[in-house]
Amino acid sequence: MAERSDPQKHRRKKPNTRLVMIAAAIGGALVLLISALLNTPGQGGSGIGGPGREGAAPATPPVFEAEAGTCLHWTEADAADIRQVKCRERHLFEVTGKADLKADFAGTAPYPSAEQWQQLKQERCTAVSAQYLRGRLDPEGRFSVGAFTPSEKGWGSGDRMLHCGLQQPGPSGELFTIKGKVAEQDQSNTYEVGRCLGINGTEVWDPVDCAQPHSVEVTGVVDLGQQFPADYPAEDDQDGFLATRCGELAAEYAGSPTAVQDKKLVPYWDTLSEESWNAGSRQVNCKVSAQLPDGSGLAPITGSVKGDVQVGAEPAPQNTAPIQPGVPASGER
Repeated sequence: MAERSDPQKHRRKKPNTRLVMIAAAIGGALVLLISALLNTPGQGGSGIGGPGREGAAPATPPVFEAEAGTCLHWTEADAADIRQVKCRERHLFEVTGKADLKADFAGTAPYPSAEQWQQLKQERCTAVSAQYLRGRLDPEGRFSVGAFTPSEKGWGSGDRMLHCGLQQPGPSGELFTIKGKVAEQDQSNTYEVGRCLGINGTEVWDPVDCAQPHSVEVTGVVDLGQQFPADYPAEDDQDGFLATRCGELAAEYAGSPTAVQDKKLVPYWDTLSEESWNAGSRQVNCKVSAQLPDGSGLAPITGSVKGDVQVGAEPAPQNTAPIQPGVPASGER
């Protein structure tokens, strides 16, 4: 069993940085925007759209004809092939309803800025999606709220409708597919045992092969509902239980009681907030990671803890290239 140390040292409340996303249907194409990267409002053109182009065509029918419960999918980076699919098939977006903005924006109102779209999406689509899920939307779960907005041309013609939905983004903003209705799934923000999550600078990134530099390796999944079958357990109680359980799972996964420590890795874990618990989430991940020598963040790890491991002493390279959020991810979550 791994040595029990200060839980606060090794626990991270959130498994990754969840970037808030919105989607804009513009001129038959899709522009997906992340709040951290937006400086100008999305505009589009006919055919393949993109930021900075003037809206010139009506929004794509698969989006604006979709009712709550409809699932949408696309494979092209610009979503030119967006279409409605059965929710039992893999898809990127589940429509949860609509939010009409007419009461807030008169016919002469200017097109909202990117920051305004983010606020509107958060305020309106979170409520719409929570109602769709009958109040069981985990605010820290694996699914996040998204929205298709009117194009700038549509806005000028009086379109004030937000088309809200749920999607599954990775830390980079790329979307991972969903199979089945969200209401029928566990929303816990967990990954499968053996999954390695990439590293960007010192931050957790999208899943990668463990032979590549990564930030953490998942060594276990724990159902807290089995240990705490009644009311929500305080985080200190979760920590006390997980400090032991995650140490045990890390040792089992690595193949020996000392493998994790010998390879200069440390186990840590996620906990659940009361909001997540009330939404029905019960599972958390146990993981192993390494800190940089100066304690400034996560160190890059190459190789699985089951074999040879190299721990970097410097931060991993940071990808500063513009991210295309909403682009379908190439692999599985």
